[in-house]
Amino acid sequence: MPRFQSKEEYEKWRSTQRGEEPAGASGGGEAEAAAGGEQVYDGPAPGSREFHDNRLQHAGLATDREKNMAMLCHLTALTGFIIPFGNIIGPVIVWMSGKADSSFVDEHGKASLNFQISLTLFFLLSVVLGFFLGPLVIVLIMVFGIAVLYGIVMIIVNSVKAHNGEDGEYALSNRFLS
Repeated sequence: MPRFQSKEEYEKWRSTQRGEEPAGASGGGEAEAAAGGEQVYDGPAPGSREFHDNRLQHAGLATDREKNMAMLCHLTALTGFIIPFGNIIGPVIVWMSGKADSSFVDEHGKASLNFQISLTLFFLLSVVLGFFLGPLVIVLIMVFGIAVLYGIVMIIVNSVKAHNGEDGEYALSNRFLS
């Protein structure tokens, strides 16, 4: 499909594809199209930058339910502050209930789980090393505190991205689920 710079170019191309006279040639193309009951495309020109915005590739494709489920995949990880291993259990429940219906929920669920598993393994490794390193436990606690703050910020950022229909990724995460 060719790229169009304006709505008028698109309308001319569309009318020639239907075998009609171009809208600009008859003088009243839009009025005639409206009188015929046809809807006139009023969005950005196909092929333009606005039409192909890669950052929001799912925004028009994911339904509100899918966006909310993907957002919950991230937000339920915060239950880890209340329930032991809730940061993994919560996203698993939401991901398992929505992954069959939507690839959008599946991708966000995998990203959330990969990050939460990585964070949990880092915590367990820090506890084990803390027993052997003695005085360096304070350094490990500070590093883990920074990791927890980073985790909270990334959960919130990716929840917002999921709600907006964007792809979300966590940096510093291993891929356990692919």
